[in-house]
Amino acid sequence: MSTSSIDDLLTWLAARKVEDIVVPGYIDHTLNEERPFLNVWNTSLYVVTDEGMLRIEDRRAHGRLHLSRTDDLTDAEQDLDEHVLNREYGEEFMPVSLEWQLLADGRDFNTLTRARYAAGPDSRPQQGVVDCLELVFDDCCCLFTASEWDGLDVGSHGAFDRWTDYLHEDPEGLRRVVEWTPSHRR
Repeated sequence: MSTSSIDDLLTWLAARKVEDIVVPGYIDHTLNEERPFLNVWNTSLYVVTDEGMLRIEDRRAHGRLHLSRTDDLTDAEQDLDEHVLNREYGEEFMPVSLEWQLLADGRDFNTLTRARYAAGPDSRPQQGVVDCLELVFDDCCCLFTASEWDGLDVGSHGAFDRWTDYLHEDPEGLRRVVEWTPSHRR
């Protein structure tokens, strides 16, 4: 897997049609065989486009987000197989769409129009690693995500400011907030 900078990844995403936002999940039969339920495995999420996906994950980034490109959800299913799934009990991989929660404006696809991310002393934006990220699509729909102790925190409008100003305030001024827009926008 090659490493790309946050700027390269956002530029790539802005040139694509965003069709969905997906988190890995699984059908769990272990607690109640007659009535299985869906569990979300919130260590990664995927911004699905017409030409691949932007993977945002908290694993191996030590409390930060790691962004990369991928073609499918194979790595998400492998992660679940390795850490969670018990296929003997009928558990199975099941992606979960967050489209209606985060892209619900009636469009068939959305376009990234701006982004913000926070980069602290341990972030490596040149390697796609940041503290938190906000993606705004068509200047209306918003996805926020950050890595927390129990997986990814996923939110919408206002979550970035709440995270940077209150939940993870930076009194020493070590974190910088970067506002990004596609270069072709005016």
